[in-house]
Amino acid sequence: MYLTAWESGLLPAIFSILSRSCEPCRRSKLKCDHVVPTCGRCIKRQCADRCIYHPNPLTQARQKEKAILSTQCAVARDKIPQVPVQSSEVPVTESSGVLTSQLARARSTEVATREVHRAASAPPLQSRDGVANRTINIGFLGETSYVSIFTDGLGSFDVSSPDLESSPVQGMSLSHDRIAQGCKVLAFLKDKHMINRMVSRWYEISEDEACICIEPIMKEWLWGLGMHHGDVLKDQNPEKIQRLCELIWRNTQSPISFTETTTAKQWARLGTGPSIRWEVIGLIAVIAGLSANTPEPFGRGSKKHSSAHSSFARQMNEIAEVCLSFCRECGALGDMFTWLLIENYALTAKIKGEASHSIYTLGGEIVASVVGMGLHRGVKEDDHLPFFLIEVRKRLLCQMYGAEIGMSTFTGRPPRISHRYCNLQPPLDLSVSQLLLEGDDLTLALASLDEKGFNTSGRIRRVTWIRIWIGFAIQREDILDLALGPYTREEILQRAEDIKARHDRYIEELPPFARKIKDSPIEIEGRQPAEILVMIVIHQAFHSNQLLLQRVLIRKAGASSEELICLARSILKDILLISQRRDLGTLLKTDIASLLAVQGMRSAAVMAVELLKQEQLPVYPRNPLLPRSQTIQDLAVFAAVLGAVDPSDGSFSICDQGRKVITQILDRILSPPDPPKQRQGSREPSAHKDPDQQVDETTVDNTTNDAIQNYGFHISSTADFTMTDLNYGIDAPFLGPDNDFMQWLENMDWERPV
Repeated sequence: MYLTAWESGLLPAIFSILSRSCEPCRRSKLKCDHVVPTCGRCIKRQCADRCIYHPNPLTQARQKEKAILSTQCAVARDKIPQVPVQSSEVPVTESSGVLTSQLARARSTEVATREVHRAASAPPLQSRDGVANRTINIGFLGETSYVSIFTDGLGSFDVSSPDLESSPVQGMSLSHDRIAQGCKVLAFLKDKHMINRMVSRWYEISEDEACICIEPIMKEWLWGLGMHHGDVLKDQNPEKIQRLCELIWRNTQSPISFTETTTAKQWARLGTGPSIRWEVIGLIAVIAGLSANTPEPFGRGSKKHSSAHSSFARQMNEIAEVCLSFCRECGALGDMFTWLLIENYALTAKIKGEASHSIYTLGGEIVASVVGMGLHRGVKEDDHLPFFLIEVRKRLLCQMYGAEIGMSTFTGRPPRISHRYCNLQPPLDLSVSQLLLEGDDLTLALASLDEKGFNTSGRIRRVTWIRIWIGFAIQREDILDLALGPYTREEILQRAEDIKARHDRYIEELPPFARKIKDSPIEIEGRQPAEILVMIVIHQAFHSNQLLLQRVLIRKAGASSEELICLARSILKDILLISQRRDLGTLLKTDIASLLAVQGMRSAAVMAVELLKQEQLPVYPRNPLLPRSQTIQDLAVFAAVLGAVDPSDGSFSICDQGRKVITQILDRILSPPDPPKQRQGSREPSAHKDPDQQVDETTVDNTTNDAIQNYGFHISSTADFTMTDLNYGIDAPFLGPDNDFMQWLENMDWERPV
């Protein structure tokens, strides 16, 4: 009957002219519930025949118009069955079960009527005062939280403990602006074939090992999105897109429920199709942006897609940021939200660089979300999680911790999370396909691992790197603590010895194929680019912590620099080797640029400073720490590699600053300025000299004096943040006194072999 009346066009005509309140409620100054054709208050007061929504209640309408309006409303009431509505203001105390069920059905029908058939001019349900409260997860609450006393005390009583980790909040108003913003976001999914190609290409490049968001989950999301909403996204019909946007908003406000028996496919379907969420939309954009930010491999004959450009990657990054803001408004705090955070962190780092403040703040939000979910406690048996999600959470926690410690070291800032308060459980060294196995197949996959959880085939995967790096990250946090903490010299020496001992023990406990990476040259032939990159990063991890520790010992304990120089030479040699591989440099250019900015810059700065110190010595040492010719060549090549970084890369600004500093040091070493001319006679100008010539000589003389006074090279204030590692234990001025340099220049034996 409702559909018949609606399709007949009568109800829309009435709704378009109705007032917010019916006439009896308006005249009595009572709150109307806007139900059409008869509100609940008029039914209660038995005046349904007068329940009319006047189009202009304060205007005197003509008698003929009143009659037409009354007739239309009467016809509408005849066609729509009247449902007895129980007022919410009167408690129901009937004892009859039949009557109670009838009233329950009446109330349910009333709810349906109130949600669907309301006056057109009535305010939206979402923005009404007194809208029903919803429950939102406020996150993990620990031992000292304000609710811990309740949870401890209620344990000894036979009462049900309330959900103290959730809090009722006012329902979010779904305004037109939010709907419009959501519709703009969904516009990028119009060309689903292009998006699918971009996503598939990224997983092909990364060999499905470069993401927390694994490929089978992403494929299920794309399938569900295309199956249920493909036509709507393709046509971009405004009304249908708005309805889809409203659906996504509602789904994102609802938590995801699953059990330990939930499969990966079932879990993925909780975020797609009819259950599509903003987290999934953002993850699709991020993966497409990562693919667009990676150029085609060297030598591949396929044409580059028009969207595979930095502008498209930035557009996807902006869409992901908007989706994150939507999720924050909805109070989303779960696995999909943290996946979006950490994947967007990787894309933002590639676009804006490791030193950007956006990366620093985004890293802080990842830490806050992981702690808010309680992941820092580690995975426990009573969590009742499916196996694949347990392992993904382990990977996410370890990757988050490693990224935070690496960022803190790079910026010289205190870390926002510590291993002292985390249960860092290394994930099992399983491939993605093994991660999704079940039953006996999963048992066989677990049996193929060694007793420590490493694979026995010697394959280097990203999860292998995460397992190895987590031990080094803990040591690096302790090194950072030495660098930032107020320790005495004796405490520093004692703690440094402890770190070195733990470092050696940790290496001995690694499987043979991992220790081989430390002691042998990197095997590049026959390996995929992603695997080579992981091996390079692992190789650097064995030396980078020791370099940082030596720097602390030099600055705070007065240690010698021999070991520091040796480590710096080894690291720079590996960086130069990998930068010369055009196939890797093209496919993984952003990752290589990041290595140049972090590992390469640190080691090159150490070598450049030490070489400059050697050049300033009055007598050049017979056995210098750095061979002069080879070091100059390596630094020159490294400066050229820094200059080849694409300006659109996020690491370009850091690399460009490093190139300028290294170039100035090399210029200082290879092209020292001429000594100032000795003035003859008095400072007074001679009478027979031409005045113009006199001015020229004075100008030249002043320029020479300025060059002497300002002979040391200066780093701009913008470089202070990224080039703090230049002064490795040098207490004297950076370039030394000018007279020392001139003495060295005069005593230099230019004929001796290098």
